Amino acid sequence: MNCENIAITNASADDLQAILDLLSLVQLPHDGVAENLSDFLVARDESARLIATIGIERHGDTALLRSAAVAPEYQGCGIGSRLTERLLERATNNGMERVVLLTSTASDFFARRFGFCETSRAAFDKDLTASSEWNLPRCSSAVCMSLDLRE
Repeated sequence: MNCENIAITNASADDLQAILDLLSLVQLPHDGVAENLSDFLVARDESARLIATIGIERHGDTALLRSAAVAPEYQGCGIGSRLTERLLERATNNGMERVVLLTSTASDFFARRFGFCETSRAAFDKDLTASSEWNLPRCSSAVCMSLDLRE
């Protein structure tokens, strides 16, 4: 495993199955991925294998950050941070005012590295009601976090 020469690009339709396979590997839901694929990024190693992904769902001026996944053998290389930085920059440039996420395992990562704060889910229920991921029963117990991009 080489953590150098990692290429980050926009996801394409050809990446969908590899993204879904990676999400299965790290036990994240597939719901809504295909419908939001144009707002996903992927990372590939030097052999062009898809090793990480992240995406957003746009809901007005609120974005739901979702599907942040890194292949286990590449975790700890900083790929997740690079993908998140790129995604937040893109969200800001596209006029998003806030980013919300649900996590069961990475609240410290998003708080420490990016300034996300724990938030009440109820504060975003109206904005994110159309999101299939937001409404999954398995996500109802996850920690809700948000980041204001206007600051």
